Amino acid sequence: VGVSPFSGLGPVNSAEAAGMASAVHVIRFLRMGEDPNRVYPLRPEIISSSVLRATTLEAAVWSRQPALIQLLDREGAIVGADRRRALACLAADLGVEDVADYLAPEDTAFCEPGKAFEAVLARTSPSGEGAVR
Repeated sequence: VGVSPFSGLGPVNSAEAAGMASAVHVIRFLRMGEDPNRVYPLRPEIISSSVLRATTLEAAVWSRQPALIQLLDREGAIVGADRRRALACLAADLGVEDVADYLAPEDTAFCEPGKAFEAVLARTSPSGEGAVR
């Protein structure tokens, strides 16, 4: 009856908000001072039980919502060509072509397939303890 196991559970940081595609919460956390490039812990239900640590920008790519990526870009959260390329490679790895095209309209041929995805997964050790940067 409209109730799910996650009903009432809001995001606890900007990465969770981005993973949930909640633009209003992402902006609220960023305006409260959260860094979109900091690695935050994620509950397993946000993205995956394999992805327990991600930046806000990475989680936004995972949300598969081009409008959220564009909003973060307009807000100045995507700074620098290297960061933009890294996010484009993650989008390419995830098969989110519209996000990859937005971030790298010239093409993602510079990406090493699977490398960006593996970098995010590497933050979570088998025991579930990864270093927060």
